[in-house]
Amino acid sequence: MSIKTLSADFGFYGLLNTLQRSVSIIMVPIYTRVLSQAEYGNLDIIIVFSSVLCVLVDLQFVAGFSRLYYKYRNEGKDKRFVGTVIMSRLVGGIGVPAIFLIVGFLGNIEPSFLPSLGGNASVWLLAAISVPLTLTYDVLLLQTRMLRWKRLFGLGALSNSLLSVAFSIFFVVALRWGILGVVLGLVLGKIVSVLLLGWGLRREVEARFDVGAFKELIRYSMPLVPGWWFAFGSTYMGRFFVFAELGSAESAIMAVCVKVAGIIGLFSTSFHLAWQPLAMAYIGDESGEVFYVRSMRLFIAGGLFCVFFLAAFAEPILAVLAPSSYGVVKYYFPLFAVGSLLSGTANNLQLGNQIAKTTYWISISSISCVAINAAILIVFTKSYGIVAAGLAWVISFAVKNVVMYVSAQRNYYISYDKKAFLLLGLGCGLLLLLGLGNYVQYLRGWVFTSCAASLGILLPWYVMAPSEREALKEFVRQRLVRHSPR
Repeated sequence: MSIKTLSADFGFYGLLNTLQRSVSIIMVPIYTRVLSQAEYGNLDIIIVFSSVLCVLVDLQFVAGFSRLYYKYRNEGKDKRFVGTVIMSRLVGGIGVPAIFLIVGFLGNIEPSFLPSLGGNASVWLLAAISVPLTLTYDVLLLQTRMLRWKRLFGLGALSNSLLSVAFSIFFVVALRWGILGVVLGLVLGKIVSVLLLGWGLRREVEARFDVGAFKELIRYSMPLVPGWWFAFGSTYMGRFFVFAELGSAESAIMAVCVKVAGIIGLFSTSFHLAWQPLAMAYIGDESGEVFYVRSMRLFIAGGLFCVFFLAAFAEPILAVLAPSSYGVVKYYFPLFAVGSLLSGTANNLQLGNQIAKTTYWISISSISCVAINAAILIVFTKSYGIVAAGLAWVISFAVKNVVMYVSAQRNYYISYDKKAFLLLGLGCGLLLLLGLGNYVQYLRGWVFTSCAASLGILLPWYVMAPSEREALKEFVRQRLVRHSPR
């Protein structure tokens, strides 16, 4: 295994992961044009809150699964281990949403940061049903990844993505069912993909609960839970603050902004999906150090390329995604793009704590992140709105990176390339300055675009090591020769 393997896995798993996670982005042009701005704001919060319920139940068992699966497979107990993970997640995945619905409907609770439960009862019911489906789907898809069954992985990812889009478009555009049609389409797509994955893995899963495996899973995962909860809170709490303080219309503006910046998140998640199993497999390997250093350098280079080119072409992308009423998103985008990149970097930096099994530091870094995020939102949201939410992202994730780096290096030292981190910080600062120049109208049009595109090429180029630059040039040269006319 090597950087070549990482690149191949990123190309395959990353592409499919990007596709399945980009459903929410692919559908934005339809949502913003078929739904009113207030309806889209309500839809976004309902979907986000269903994700919150998933996070509450998740207990980081997926992280424990990726860390322990090979161990149980070597012992011949992997099938029972998978069944244990699925069964434990289903109990919480059904119970927690049921409690939420009962309390919400019978208690007539109407929090200011959520759309009305009574006025959207059917939508909330479907959102609750999606929770156990999502939890099961994640485990089954990860198992195909650990087994390296690419065909089944592709079938599961594609069926979820394509069917969710098809069902949602039919219900929303053809039948005009509004936000109910969107959530119903997502649920039906998930049901089909779970059935397909379950059938394909039927000989690799035992519906048995192993108490010993569950205890080991808990021991590994529980220290991660506070960090997982707080990390999710840092990412999404701004949506609830904006909804509560400014209403559903402004919440829709922020939703589109986060969706555009979410393309950075797709890159980070796809990279992590390919990188994490390889990183775990390199534990104890003498060549692991080289892999960890190079993979981090490549992540930073790819991340900087993505944020600057998204910034350069934010206006045409936004024109496709939403009507002109969402035009102010281009001014907020740099804040959320930088925050998203820093969030992805922090997730990769936690490797040292994972290897050393000092996972409580992951929780400590996330707690510091959410505390700063919440403080900024509480003080400034009412006055500065979405700008406050963007600043909260940047500052809180920057602090998280510092805490994660220091703790991980102390517990398991990796000789990372310091120049790559310096260029990451420089790039984030320059993008924020470009965004400010665009906002105050000193840098607009082709000047802004050319500056962002140039930095998107130069910074990643200098992040890479000389050998990596030569490998990239050779790769491009081979492709040009292959496709040149004979």
